[in-house]
Amino acid sequence: MFIPTAKNTSTVTDMRVDAIGLIKDVEKLGMKYIFQKSKPKVVMMNMVLFERMVEKYEDWLDQERVYELEKEDHGIGVSLEDVAKEFGIKLHNKV
Repeated sequence: MFIPTAKNTSTVTDMRVDAIGLIKDVEKLGMKYIFQKSKPKVVMMNMVLFERMVEKYEDWLDQERVYELEKEDHGIGVSLEDVAKEFGIKLHNKV
């Protein structure tokens, strides 16, 4: 899917001549490579693919943060009861 083919490539000239047609192709195909002087310059993608990629990237960033936090020293910790007592909060005991 991410390999440039005749079907998923266009040129800057194509974009100038028929921008609406290009947008429709991108919506249908998911993405298109835009070439200028025979070199890839940008990739256009539809919103579904873009949102999926952003979501996966955000998930990856979250996981990286988890790995970083797991390496940190967490100290000895404080119980919920001790925190409640310190701040004068009454905890309701569940039966």
